[in-house]
Amino acid sequence: MGPLFSYAALAWFLATIFSLLLLWLGKKSQVYDQDVHDLKNHRQVVTLGGLGIYFAFWTAFYFFNPSFFLVQSLLALFLASTLVLITGILDDLYNLKPWLKSAGVLLAANIIYFWANVSFSTTLLPTVSDSLFQIITYLLTMVWIFLMTNAINLIDGLDGLASSVTLISLITLIVTTYFFSISISLSILVMLLILSGAILGFIPFNWQPAKIYLGDTGALFIGFMYASLSVTNLKNASFYSLAVPVLIYLVPLFDAFFAVLRRFMTGKSIVVADHDHVHHRLLRLGLKEWQVVAIMIFITLLFSSLAILTQLFASARQYILMGAMALVLLLLLIMIRINKTSKKD
Repeated sequence: MGPLFSYAALAWFLATIFSLLLLWLGKKSQVYDQDVHDLKNHRQVVTLGGLGIYFAFWTAFYFFNPSFFLVQSLLALFLASTLVLITGILDDLYNLKPWLKSAGVLLAANIIYFWANVSFSTTLLPTVSDSLFQIITYLLTMVWIFLMTNAINLIDGLDGLASSVTLISLITLIVTTYFFSISISLSILVMLLILSGAILGFIPFNWQPAKIYLGDTGALFIGFMYASLSVTNLKNASFYSLAVPVLIYLVPLFDAFFAVLRRFMTGKSIVVADHDHVHHRLLRLGLKEWQVVAIMIFITLLFSSLAILTQLFASARQYILMGAMALVLLLLLIMIRINKTSKKD
């Protein structure tokens, strides 16, 4: 695996260079996004930082496989990720309507489903006909990719939060893929390494106070790539194999679930943005931004560790998952408590 790290290092270097270039171009062209946590000083931050991650990723992967354009599945992933990137750019620049942004992500999901044979199926389904199984597989794949892609976008509200959580999740996915997968796709493993390297090169510019934001451009791209790469290990997924990427990505998934539940219970549209996400509520309790980010990183590390433990100790998986579910319930109760406290304030 050692030589493969050279591609991650290349992605890190390229992302660093591209981030510096985007920072310069953004200031020159005044492509800014308002820092919502510093409205008093009207601090403006360069956006579209995801462009640097995108170019670093695909450039580094080209060095690994210069002929990837000739492989249908890899070409499909390239085209789909580019579509997601363009969707993010348009949203950053022109504030797309939610249904248009959703359509872009779902179209990209269909591209990799039909052209790259990226699909999610599970042994948990009852015995059904082949046609019904294909329909269920298709719907599960669409839901998985759409949910995973948007989950990271929802937590991209604090400096360094989305990039840090995603980096930890990717590293954990690399560990579980390399050491515990029955069959390993070299291309998938390299892509995970490269994406991790690219995000690592971007993070120094994104930490508080951020000099550049991911924007929807970057949040949607890295969310889509994580969804696409993680789903490749979920063909005929058992309950335990399905639990791994869910545990790894629990922080953004929990926030997405809580957001949908909150909006549904209050009669609001589930696709309209608000400022009631987990990190917003923690800020309203009086915590500093870096403290909130540290808490979210700690929770990500905790559940990522549990995901690895389910692979290390197969005989104790059910107990580890029971503990994980108890922690999720505890987090939910804490969020309900925070919700009541914020309403009183």
